[in-house]
Amino acid sequence: MPATAVQISAQYLVNGDTENPNVVLKEDRPIHDWYRLVLSYPPHLVRKYLEAFSVGKHDVMLDPFCGAGTTLVECRKNGISAIGIDAHPIAVLASKVKTCWDLPVDLLGELAQKIHRRAGREMARAGFDAPSLLGRMVANQPILTEDEIKLIPEGFLSQKPLRRLLFLRAGIEDETAEHDHSILDFFRLALCHVVVNGAGNFAFGPEIYRTKAKDDYDVLGHFALQVDTMIRDLRQIQAAHRRFCPCSVLDGDARILDGLEANSCDAVICSPPYPNEKDYTRLTRVESVLLGLIRDRKQLRSVKQSLLRSNTRNVFVDDQDGEWVKGNTRIQGICHAIEKRREELGKTSGFERLYHRVVAHYFGGMARHFEALRAKLKARSRCAYVVGDQLSFLLVPVPTASLLAEIAEAHGFKTMACDPWRTRFGTKSGTRVREEVLILEKR
Repeated sequence: MPATAVQISAQYLVNGDTENPNVVLKEDRPIHDWYRLVLSYPPHLVRKYLEAFSVGKHDVMLDPFCGAGTTLVECRKNGISAIGIDAHPIAVLASKVKTCWDLPVDLLGELAQKIHRRAGREMARAGFDAPSLLGRMVANQPILTEDEIKLIPEGFLSQKPLRRLLFLRAGIEDETAEHDHSILDFFRLALCHVVVNGAGNFAFGPEIYRTKAKDDYDVLGHFALQVDTMIRDLRQIQAAHRRFCPCSVLDGDARILDGLEANSCDAVICSPPYPNEKDYTRLTRVESVLLGLIRDRKQLRSVKQSLLRSNTRNVFVDDQDGEWVKGNTRIQGICHAIEKRREELGKTSGFERLYHRVVAHYFGGMARHFEALRAKLKARSRCAYVVGDQLSFLLVPVPTASLLAEIAEAHGFKTMACDPWRTRFGTKSGTRVREEVLILEKR
């Protein structure tokens, strides 16, 4: 039986566990929970460093790895201007929607009802016996192309939920066609929530994994519940603020930081990817494909090339980032230890042969980032980087925060502190590893 809206609500609206520092507190869920990445840090961590850095109403906060917009949303809630940058299209979409607070809520409610009726009518008319979703439009039914189907990991979506999602997507696009693109994106993000928190056959722990296949799912019921939640959150935030401080989200590479003016930002709070085997494009693959943000392997490759090198799935033959840390003896020692361990263990797969290169390119990419960032910050700007140590590459320790501090100091920053944040369980090592907040100041 498809899940009912009541069941979905029971699954989703749970109290935060205050003993776990990375859990979103119940009072922080509005807007933040519209869409979250599994590896996100919580809003209360942002508040801690806004206060520690004495960030005020006239300052501009930068998050160069903005993800789903936790820093941006929390800054806006506190009346602080912010700029977010990310190279992943789903991150840019989520951050833009979650910081767009001046939408007409009455119109959103009217459109939500129209979308629901239209999609429901088309689902009822079509029936659900057709076996294929490939090729051209068949009997006015929305489909995925063969290239799009190939991008979705096998078993991550069952046929009936997928078809319902496609009818919902078509209804969203049709009913919002005459309105501003921000309204379309609002409903597209609600669809993302349906995919990640119910319709898909996958979950996170923290790695993404396949779950038991669903025969069917109440896509429209979940969508209606989520849209109601988002509209309620908007009403509350509009009632609480007379005016909204500026917030912009840029599609860009954090190693370059194009689009930012020199000396324009006062502080940074962010969490870059860690050097590990998490393919960040795979964690968001289903919703990226369903929204048409990634349509084929060529587009997927382009997205991966614009991201910081942090896993073997986005390392390419012509990458040169490792050259930036060629003279760093600690990093080169770790790369050598990984390669030596690989040879000792007789590991010969193509991915395992890239482990040492990932480490070099990751820290080289971060060196490029710090070099670009320094020019964008005002004098004595403070920066908080949430990062974690790693044992992902054949259990060779990678002290991420310590190495990033060394690299940052070589590019015009001073290390102020390295605050312990939490420990997390390493799925490959079977041990707990540290996550820390590296505090830097521009010299």
